[in-house]
Amino acid sequence: MDFVILDLEWNSSYSKKSKGFMSEIIEFGAVKFNESFEIIDTFSMLVTPQISKKLSGKVKELTNISNEELASGGAAYTHVLSKFRKFLGKDLLLTWGTCDILALMENTKYYEKNDRIDFVSKYCDLQYYCADILGVYNAGQQLGLAPAAELIGLDLSDIVQHRALQDSMLSMAIFKNLYYPEKFKKYVETSSHLHYRLTFKSYYLTDINDPRVNRNEFNFTCDKCGSSMSSLAPWSLRNRGFTANLCCDGCGQKMTGKVKFKINYNGMSIKKKLVPFSEPKQESENKEKTVD
Repeated sequence: MDFVILDLEWNSSYSKKSKGFMSEIIEFGAVKFNESFEIIDTFSMLVTPQISKKLSGKVKELTNISNEELASGGAAYTHVLSKFRKFLGKDLLLTWGTCDILALMENTKYYEKNDRIDFVSKYCDLQYYCADILGVYNAGQQLGLAPAAELIGLDLSDIVQHRALQDSMLSMAIFKNLYYPEKFKKYVETSSHLHYRLTFKSYYLTDINDPRVNRNEFNFTCDKCGSSMSSLAPWSLRNRGFTANLCCDGCGQKMTGKVKFKINYNGMSIKKKLVPFSEPKQESENKEKTVD
C-alpha cells in the first residue's frame, strides 16, 4: 500500500457568488511514499486565485507566497485538481486534520458544482491518528504539526513550515515515527464514509415524544439533600432543550432543570443541569411550546 499526504495553503476570500467567505486554495503540496517510508514522488503546484485577486497580509507573511508569484506561476484550480487526481491514483490519502479536506470539498463545489471528492478511495486523518497514538487527543483542541514534532523529538531548526510540500514532508516524518500497521488500519475510512461524516449536521431533539428521548434523563436529584425532585409543571421546550421547575421531595428546595439531547455524527450527547429556580412567566407572556 502506498500513501499520499496532501497539504494545502489557502487565502480567506469573500465570494459574491456564494455570499460568504471561503478558504480559496492557492497551493497544493503532496508526497507519495510506500510502507517503508521511501519517497516515490512529490507534487507541488500553485493555484491562481479567481475569487480574491489579492492575498491577505497574514497569508503572505506566513507562506512567503506573493500575488505576483501566483499570477505568473499558478494554474487554474480545475487544472491543478486534475493533475493531483492523477498523482493520487488509488493510493491512501492522508491530511493533517480535516481542514484541508474541507477546503478541497469547498473549492471543488465552487468550481465543479459538486463537493464529493470521489477520486479519493481511502482516507485517514493523520492528525487524529497521531494524537491518539501519542495519548494527547482532545476533541476541543487540535494538535499542530510543530507540537507533534516536538513531542517525538524531531528537530525543526532546518525545516521550512507553512508551505504545502514542506508541511506534507513534515507530516510524513511524524507519521514515520508513529506508524503501527495493525493499529493504523482502524483509522482508515472510505470516501463515502468520509463525505457523510464531514457533511453531517448535528441537531437537537425538540420533540419530547421522539423515541430517542430517554424519559429517565428528566429525573433529578437534589444537590442539597440528595432526595428526588418532582416537576412543578410539564416540561417545556426552550432554547433547543427541555426545561421544568422542580421541587425537592425531601427538603423542599426549588430548582430549574434543563436537559438537551443533541444528535452528533458519533451518536447522542445529553447535557442536563440544575440552575437557580426561575419564577414561571404569566401565561400571556409565555410563548414557549409546552409538552406533556
